[in-house]
Amino acid sequence: MKRAVSMLVVSISALVIAAFYGGAIKAQQQESGGGMVALAEKPNLDAFVRPGYNYAEPFGSCANCHNTMGAKGDHNAEAAGFMFDYTNNKFVLSGSGWYSAKHSMSNEGETQNTYCARCHSPMQADPNAEFKFGSYKQIADGQFEAVTCAVCHPSHNSAVELGRRLGMYKLGMDRTKTEAYDVVHEGNEDVLCLNCHVTRHGEGNPAMDLMVVAGVRCIDCHMAVYDKVPGTEVDKRFHDWKVGKNLPYSCGVEGSVTHCHPNFSVAATRAFIPYLREQHQDKGFKGQDAKKLRSAADYLKLWKKLQAQVSAQ
Repeated sequence: MKRAVSMLVVSISALVIAAFYGGAIKAQQQESGGGMVALAEKPNLDAFVRPGYNYAEPFGSCANCHNTMGAKGDHNAEAAGFMFDYTNNKFVLSGSGWYSAKHSMSNEGETQNTYCARCHSPMQADPNAEFKFGSYKQIADGQFEAVTCAVCHPSHNSAVELGRRLGMYKLGMDRTKTEAYDVVHEGNEDVLCLNCHVTRHGEGNPAMDLMVVAGVRCIDCHMAVYDKVPGTEVDKRFHDWKVGKNLPYSCGVEGSVTHCHPNFSVAATRAFIPYLREQHQDKGFKGQDAKKLRSAADYLKLWKKLQAQVSAQ
Protein backbone atom coordinates (compact mmCIF):
# COMPACT_ATOMS: atom_id res chain seq x y z
CA MET A 1 0.00 0.00 0.00
CA LYS A 2 2.78 2.41 0.96
CA ARG A 3 4.60 1.60 -2.29
CA ALA A 4 1.47 2.33 -4.31
CA VAL A 5 0.93 5.64 -2.55
CA SER A 6 4.57 6.62 -3.10
CA MET A 7 4.31 5.82 -6.80
CA LEU A 8 1.12 7.85 -7.04
CA VAL A 9 2.79 10.86 -5.39
CA VAL A 10 5.76 10.64 -7.76
CA SER A 11 3.43 10.42 -10.76
CA ILE A 12 1.43 13.43 -9.65
CA SER A 13 4.63 15.40 -9.01
CA ALA A 14 5.92 14.57 -12.48
CA LEU A 15 2.66 15.73 -14.06
CA VAL A 16 2.78 19.01 -12.15
CA ILE A 17 6.37 19.68 -13.19
CA ALA A 18 5.58 18.85 -16.78
CA ALA A 19 2.62 21.19 -16.70
CA PHE A 20 4.77 24.06 -15.46
CA TYR A 21 7.49 23.62 -18.01
CA GLY A 22 5.18 22.71 -20.87
CA GLY A 23 2.95 25.70 -20.30
CA ALA A 24 -0.12 23.52 -19.82
CA ILE A 25 -1.18 25.27 -16.65
CA LYS A 26 -3.28 28.24 -17.68
CA ALA A 27 -3.50 29.75 -14.24
CA GLN A 28 -2.78 29.07 -10.63
CA GLN A 29 -4.87 29.91 -7.64
CA GLN A 30 -3.38 31.53 -4.59
CA GLU A 31 -4.85 33.06 -1.46
CA SER A 32 -4.87 36.83 -1.22
CA GLY A 33 -6.69 38.67 1.51
CA GLY A 34 -8.95 35.71 2.19
CA GLY A 35 -9.92 35.30 -1.48
CA MET A 36 -8.51 33.45 -4.45
CA VAL A 37 -6.81 35.13 -7.39
CA ALA A 38 -5.60 33.78 -10.70
CA LEU A 39 -1.86 34.00 -11.32
CA ALA A 40 -0.32 34.32 -14.75
CA GLU A 41 0.78 31.07 -16.39
CA LYS A 42 4.24 32.49 -17.03
CA PRO A 43 5.70 35.95 -16.45
CA ASN A 44 6.32 38.03 -19.54
CA LEU A 45 9.26 40.21 -18.56
CA ASP A 46 10.54 41.07 -22.04
CA ALA A 47 9.36 44.66 -21.74
CA PHE A 48 11.73 45.17 -18.79
CA VAL A 49 14.92 44.16 -20.60
CA ARG A 50 17.17 47.22 -20.91
CA PRO A 51 18.66 48.12 -24.31
CA GLY A 52 22.07 46.52 -24.68
CA TYR A 53 21.45 43.78 -22.13
CA ASN A 54 20.60 40.09 -22.22
CA TYR A 55 18.57 39.11 -19.16
CA ALA A 56 17.90 35.55 -20.31
CA GLU A 57 19.25 34.07 -17.10
CA PRO A 58 17.31 36.05 -14.46
CA PHE A 59 14.22 36.53 -16.64
CA GLY A 60 14.34 33.12 -18.23
CA SER A 61 15.81 30.22 -16.31
CA CYS A 62 15.14 31.74 -12.87
CA ALA A 63 11.83 33.48 -13.54
CA ASN A 64 10.26 30.56 -15.36
CA CYS A 65 9.95 28.66 -12.10
CA HIS A 66 10.08 31.19 -9.31
CA ASN A 67 7.93 34.02 -10.62
CA THR A 68 5.02 31.83 -11.70
CA MET A 69 4.04 31.71 -8.04
CA GLY A 70 3.80 35.47 -7.67
CA ALA A 71 5.50 37.70 -5.13
CA LYS A 72 3.27 36.43 -2.33
CA GLY A 73 4.43 32.89 -2.87
CA ASP A 74 8.08 33.31 -3.74
CA HIS A 75 10.72 35.73 -2.48
CA ASN A 76 12.62 35.63 -5.77
CA ALA A 77 10.21 37.99 -7.51
CA GLU A 78 10.76 40.60 -4.82
CA ALA A 79 14.51 40.02 -4.83
CA ALA A 80 14.60 40.49 -8.60
CA GLY A 81 12.61 43.72 -8.36
CA PHE A 82 9.09 42.69 -9.37
CA MET A 83 5.74 42.40 -7.70
CA PHE A 84 2.56 40.72 -8.79
CA ASP A 85 -0.35 42.96 -9.76
CA TYR A 86 -3.30 40.82 -8.68
CA THR A 87 -5.81 43.18 -10.26
CA ASN A 88 -4.34 42.91 -13.74
CA ASN A 89 -2.82 39.45 -13.27
CA LYS A 90 0.71 40.40 -14.28
CA PHE A 91 4.13 41.30 -12.91
CA VAL A 92 5.17 44.94 -12.59
CA LEU A 93 8.32 46.68 -11.41
CA SER A 94 8.46 47.19 -7.65
CA GLY A 95 11.04 49.99 -7.66
CA SER A 96 13.46 47.92 -5.61
CA GLY A 97 15.37 44.65 -5.86
CA TRP A 98 18.07 43.60 -8.31
CA TYR A 99 16.48 45.42 -11.25
CA SER A 100 16.90 48.80 -9.53
CA ALA A 101 20.48 48.08 -8.45
CA LYS A 102 23.69 48.83 -10.32
CA HIS A 103 24.32 45.10 -10.50
CA SER A 104 21.63 44.86 -13.19
CA MET A 105 23.12 47.70 -15.27
CA SER A 106 26.85 47.19 -14.84
CA ASN A 107 27.88 47.77 -18.45
CA GLU A 108 29.98 50.94 -18.51
CA GLY A 109 30.79 50.68 -22.21
CA GLU A 110 34.49 50.07 -21.78
CA THR A 111 33.61 47.10 -19.58
CA GLN A 112 31.88 45.22 -22.41
CA ASN A 113 34.64 42.64 -22.76
CA THR A 114 35.62 39.28 -21.33
CA TYR A 115 38.24 40.73 -18.98
CA CYS A 116 36.19 43.45 -17.28
CA ALA A 117 33.32 40.96 -17.18
CA ARG A 118 35.11 39.34 -14.23
CA CYS A 119 33.17 41.77 -12.07
CA HIS A 120 30.75 43.47 -14.45
CA SER A 121 29.27 40.28 -15.95
CA PRO A 122 31.01 37.27 -14.38
CA MET A 123 29.14 34.61 -16.32
CA GLN A 124 30.68 35.96 -19.52
CA ALA A 125 34.24 36.40 -18.26
CA ASP A 126 37.26 34.61 -19.69
CA PRO A 127 39.45 33.46 -16.75
CA ASN A 128 42.50 33.58 -19.05
CA ALA A 129 41.92 37.14 -20.25
CA GLU A 130 44.37 39.82 -19.12
CA PHE A 131 44.23 43.59 -18.92
CA LYS A 132 45.90 44.16 -22.26
CA PHE A 133 44.75 44.45 -25.86
CA GLY A 134 44.49 41.18 -27.67
CA SER A 135 44.00 39.03 -24.61
CA TYR A 136 40.27 39.58 -24.28
CA LYS A 137 37.23 39.64 -26.57
CA GLN A 138 34.39 42.11 -26.88
CA ILE A 139 30.95 41.00 -25.77
CA ALA A 140 28.46 41.50 -28.59
CA ASP A 141 26.12 44.47 -28.40
CA GLY A 142 22.86 43.53 -26.76
CA GLN A 143 24.33 40.43 -25.11
CA PHE A 144 25.77 41.85 -21.89
CA GLU A 145 24.31 39.91 -18.95
CA ALA A 146 25.44 42.05 -15.95
CA VAL A 147 25.74 40.66 -12.42
CA THR A 148 22.93 38.13 -12.41
CA CYS A 149 21.41 35.71 -9.90
CA ALA A 150 23.71 32.82 -10.80
CA VAL A 151 26.81 34.82 -9.87
CA CYS A 152 26.02 34.15 -6.20
CA HIS A 153 23.28 31.51 -6.33
CA PRO A 154 23.99 27.99 -7.64
CA SER A 155 21.13 26.01 -9.16
CA HIS A 156 18.78 24.02 -6.93
CA ASN A 157 20.50 20.73 -7.66
CA SER A 158 23.92 22.23 -7.01
CA ALA A 159 22.73 23.80 -3.77
CA VAL A 160 21.63 20.39 -2.51
CA GLU A 161 25.12 19.03 -3.13
CA LEU A 162 26.89 22.09 -1.76
CA GLY A 163 24.68 22.35 1.29
CA ARG A 164 23.73 25.97 0.70
CA ARG A 165 22.23 28.15 -2.02
CA LEU A 166 25.15 30.58 -1.88
CA GLY A 167 28.42 30.08 -3.69
CA MET A 168 31.43 31.68 -5.31
CA TYR A 169 31.23 31.18 -9.06
CA LYS A 170 34.38 29.96 -10.80
CA LEU A 171 34.91 31.98 -13.97
CA GLY A 172 34.47 30.18 -17.26
CA MET A 173 32.69 27.14 -15.87
CA ASP A 174 29.22 25.78 -16.65
CA ARG A 175 26.87 27.52 -14.22
CA THR A 176 24.55 24.51 -14.17
CA LYS A 177 27.25 22.27 -12.67
CA THR A 178 27.99 21.93 -8.97
CA GLU A 179 31.74 22.10 -9.54
CA ALA A 180 31.30 25.64 -10.91
CA TYR A 181 30.89 26.92 -7.34
CA ASP A 182 32.71 26.98 -4.04
CA VAL A 183 30.14 27.02 -1.27
CA VAL A 184 30.04 30.17 0.87
CA HIS A 185 29.45 29.21 4.47
CA GLU A 186 27.41 31.10 7.05
CA GLY A 187 29.37 34.06 8.38
CA ASN A 188 31.71 34.22 5.39
CA GLU A 189 29.38 36.00 2.97
CA ASP A 190 31.69 39.01 2.63
CA VAL A 191 33.93 37.00 0.28
CA LEU A 192 31.30 37.41 -2.42
CA CYS A 193 31.38 41.19 -2.15
CA LEU A 194 35.12 41.56 -1.66
CA ASN A 195 35.81 39.40 -4.69
CA CYS A 196 35.14 42.55 -6.76
CA HIS A 197 34.83 45.36 -4.23
CA VAL A 198 38.43 44.86 -3.16
CA THR A 199 38.19 47.16 -0.15
CA ARG A 200 35.35 47.91 2.22
CA HIS A 201 33.93 51.39 1.85
CA GLY A 202 34.73 53.62 4.78
CA GLU A 203 37.98 51.87 5.71
CA GLY A 204 39.81 54.14 8.16
CA ASN A 205 36.55 55.60 9.41
CA PRO A 206 36.55 54.68 13.13
CA ALA A 207 32.82 53.95 13.22
CA MET A 208 32.96 51.73 10.14
CA ASP A 209 36.09 49.97 11.38
CA LEU A 210 34.37 49.20 14.68
CA MET A 211 31.48 47.53 12.85
CA VAL A 212 33.92 45.25 11.04
CA VAL A 213 35.61 44.34 14.31
CA ALA A 214 32.18 43.62 15.80
CA GLY A 215 31.50 41.12 13.01
CA VAL A 216 28.99 43.14 10.98
CA ARG A 217 28.88 41.71 7.47
CA CYS A 218 28.27 43.60 4.23
CA ILE A 219 24.89 41.87 3.86
CA ASP A 220 23.75 42.91 7.33
CA CYS A 221 23.37 46.50 6.10
CA HIS A 222 23.32 46.27 2.31
CA MET A 223 21.09 43.19 2.14
CA ALA A 224 19.21 43.58 5.39
CA VAL A 225 16.54 41.17 6.57
CA TYR A 226 13.06 42.68 6.36
CA ASP A 227 10.64 39.75 6.61
CA LYS A 228 10.21 36.00 6.34
CA VAL A 229 9.20 34.00 3.27
CA PRO A 230 5.52 33.11 3.95
CA GLY A 231 5.11 29.83 5.76
CA THR A 232 8.84 29.42 6.41
CA GLU A 233 11.63 30.63 8.67
CA VAL A 234 13.67 31.75 5.65
CA ASP A 235 14.70 35.40 5.77
CA LYS A 236 13.78 37.84 3.04
CA ARG A 237 16.69 40.15 2.24
CA PHE A 238 16.88 43.32 0.17
CA HIS A 239 18.63 42.79 -3.17
CA ASP A 240 19.23 46.38 -4.25
CA TRP A 241 22.17 46.84 -1.83
CA LYS A 242 20.92 50.27 -0.72
CA VAL A 243 21.15 51.46 2.86
CA GLY A 244 19.41 54.83 3.14
CA LYS A 245 16.48 53.66 1.00
CA ASN A 246 15.93 50.53 3.06
CA LEU A 247 15.72 52.09 6.51
CA PRO A 248 14.80 51.09 9.19
CA TYR A 249 15.91 47.56 8.30
CA SER A 250 19.35 48.37 6.90
CA CYS A 251 20.56 49.92 10.15
CA GLY A 252 18.43 47.95 12.59
CA VAL A 253 16.84 51.07 14.02
CA GLU A 254 13.36 51.64 15.44
CA GLY A 255 10.81 49.67 13.41
CA SER A 256 13.24 47.07 12.08
CA VAL A 257 12.96 43.30 12.45
CA THR A 258 16.54 43.30 13.71
CA HIS A 259 17.48 45.44 16.69
CA CYS A 260 21.01 46.72 16.25
CA HIS A 261 20.23 50.33 17.18
CA PRO A 262 16.63 50.33 18.51
CA ASN A 263 16.97 53.69 20.26
CA PHE A 264 17.38 55.62 17.02
CA SER A 265 14.68 56.65 14.57
CA VAL A 266 14.69 56.54 10.78
CA ALA A 267 14.76 60.35 10.57
CA ALA A 268 17.80 60.70 12.85
CA THR A 269 19.59 57.87 11.06
CA ARG A 270 18.92 59.35 7.66
CA ALA A 271 20.49 62.59 8.87
CA PHE A 272 23.44 60.68 10.36
CA ILE A 273 24.40 58.48 7.38
CA PRO A 274 26.09 61.26 5.34
CA TYR A 275 28.65 61.72 8.13
CA LEU A 276 29.73 58.11 7.60
CA ARG A 277 30.28 58.47 3.89
CA GLU A 278 33.52 60.09 2.80
CA GLN A 279 32.21 60.92 -0.64
CA HIS A 280 29.66 63.28 0.92
CA GLN A 281 32.44 65.18 2.67
CA ASP A 282 34.50 65.26 -0.54
CA LYS A 283 31.60 66.95 -2.32
CA GLY A 284 31.34 69.79 0.14
CA PHE A 285 29.61 68.18 3.10
CA LYS A 286 30.58 70.70 5.78
CA GLY A 287 29.79 71.58 9.34
CA GLN A 288 31.40 71.81 12.74
CA ASP A 289 30.08 68.35 13.66
CA ALA A 290 31.99 66.69 10.82
CA LYS A 291 35.28 68.18 12.02
CA LYS A 292 34.91 66.62 15.46
CA LEU A 293 34.53 63.03 14.28
CA ARG A 294 37.79 61.39 15.30
CA SER A 295 36.58 58.25 17.09
CA ALA A 296 33.65 55.83 17.12
CA ALA A 297 32.51 57.52 20.35
CA ASP A 298 32.38 60.86 18.52
CA TYR A 299 30.09 59.34 15.87
CA LEU A 300 27.79 57.86 18.49
CA LYS A 301 27.63 61.20 20.29
CA LEU A 302 26.65 62.92 17.04
CA TRP A 303 23.97 60.32 16.29
CA LYS A 304 22.47 60.86 19.73
CA LYS A 305 22.54 64.62 19.14
CA LEU A 306 20.68 64.22 15.86
CA GLN A 307 18.17 61.93 17.57
CA ALA A 308 17.54 64.52 20.25
CA GLN A 309 16.93 67.14 17.58
CA VAL A 310 14.45 64.92 15.78
CA SER A 311 12.66 64.01 19.00
CA ALA A 312 12.33 67.68 19.92
CA GLN A 313 10.54 68.55 16.70
